[in-house]
Amino acid sequence: MKNFPFQLIDIRFLVLLILIIAFNNPVTAQKKTVKASKKWTVELSVKSGYDNNALRYSDKYLQRFKNNEDEGRFHIKKYDDLVMDYTARISYSDRFIKNMLSVFSARIDYNQYTFNTIKTWYQLDLMYQQYITQRTSFMFSYSYIPEFYIAHFRDNDWVKIYGYTPITFQPFTFSKNDFSFWMQHNFNTNTRVRVYFSLMKYYYNNHFTEYDSDNYLTGARIFHDISSKLSFDAGYKFIRSNAKGYDEPGEDKLTSDDADATYNEHNVILGADYKMPRIFKLDNKINLSVELLRRYYLTDKTVEEDQLHSGRNDLSYRIGLKYDFVILKNLTTGLYFNYAYRNAESSNSANNEFISDEKDYDQVKCGVSVLYKFQF
Repeated sequence: MKNFPFQLIDIRFLVLLILIIAFNNPVTAQKKTVKASKKWTVELSVKSGYDNNALRYSDKYLQRFKNNEDEGRFHIKKYDDLVMDYTARISYSDRFIKNMLSVFSARIDYNQYTFNTIKTWYQLDLMYQQYITQRTSFMFSYSYIPEFYIAHFRDNDWVKIYGYTPITFQPFTFSKNDFSFWMQHNFNTNTRVRVYFSLMKYYYNNHFTEYDSDNYLTGARIFHDISSKLSFDAGYKFIRSNAKGYDEPGEDKLTSDDADATYNEHNVILGADYKMPRIFKLDNKINLSVELLRRYYLTDKTVEEDQLHSGRNDLSYRIGLKYDFVILKNLTTGLYFNYAYRNAESSNSANNEFISDEKDYDQVKCGVSVLYKFQF
C-alpha cells in the first residue's frame, strides 16, 4: 500500500471507462441525437463513516484485544475505526455499432482507515457495456484488488517449527481478479431482468496459499418500477468456491494436512427505492437493501484435520439503508447505515462451540456521503 501513488501512475491508462447503466432507460437514450448527447461522464464521491468492528472480530477476539491477550495476533490500534472512501469514475459513451449505444468506464475506489492503516485497500474496475437492441444490452467487466488484509492468523506450518509463539501469527491477505459478464433485457418501461456470471480468482500470501480459490458466481435479478416513485428489485446468486486445499509440492486435498475452505453459497437479495416528496423543490429518496446468505463448507476432512471448516455452515445477513438528498443539479449528499451479522455453526456438535467462538460477528457502519457528477 505504501507504493499506491506509483501504482496509480502505472495504471492511469486503464482508468478510462463506463457509465453505470442498470437503471438507465435505453429507449430514452436512443431518442437523443448524437449531436446533442454528452459523451463523457465524471463521478466523484466521498464517504466518511464509522465502523464499529473494522476486522469483523467475534466477541471472543474483541475481548482478547481489549485484555491485551494473544501477543502477535493484533496489529491494530483500535477494533473500531473512522473510514474515508474515495471513488472516482469516468465514462465515455457513443454509438459505434449500428447506432447502438456503447459505454466504456473505469473506476477506482480507495478505502482509507484512520487508525488501522493496515486495513487500507483499493480496487480498480474496468467496464464495457453494449446495447444490441433498444431494450437489450450486455456488459463485460474486470476488477482488481491488489492486497486486502483480513487479520493475523497462525500459520500452522510455522507452529510445527516455533510452537505457539507470537511469530507464528502472520497476515492473512489476498489479491483478487474478478471477470464478470451480465446481460439485461427491458421487457417494458417498468420491468428489466439481468442474468450474470463471474469468475473470481483469489490469491493469498505465501503463508496461506492453501486458501487460493476459483469462485464461480451465477445469478439473476429483476427490477420493477411500481410507480414513478417506488421501485423494487429481487435477485438470487449461487457461488461455488473451489479452494486449493494444499500448500506444498506433491500434495493434494486428500493427502495434505491443510485447511480445505471449499464451499457453496446461496444469496438472496431484496431491495426497494422510494422517491420521497420534494423538500424545498429538491429531490430526495430512500433506499433499502437486504441480503440473506447461506454458506456450506464441503470439506471431507474430520474435525481433527480441519477444525475450522469440518461440518461448518454460516448464516449471514446484511441490511443497508441509504438516504440521498439532491442539493444541486450535479451534487447529491446522503446518509447511510449498514448492518452485517454472521452466525457460524457446525453439524458436528463437538465442534459447534469452537466455530461459533471463532467466526460469529456483527458489524455496524454508518456515515455521510457526497457525490458530484457532471457531463461534457
